[in-house]
Amino acid sequence: MDRKLDATGLKCPKPLFEVSRVLKEMEPGGLLEVTADDPAFKLDVEAWCRRTGNDLVELRRDQSTFTALVRRAG
Repeated sequence: MDRKLDATGLKCPKPLFEVSRVLKEMEPGGLLEVTADDPAFKLDVEAWCRRTGNDLVELRRDQSTFTALVRRAG
């Protein structure tokens, strides 16, 4: 894990804005762990990764929280 981002408490589209901002600061291939509690985050992060070419390595749900591992595209 290169960076962690706590996006809990943020509502759509703010979690993805933060993911995008942090990934831009990272090196290609870097791994970002994002935690969010917005119910829309699961579908949003999946679609965002497909659209931007970043790799959604893992997405899991733990009660009301989602954790995504996103690898920055090269």
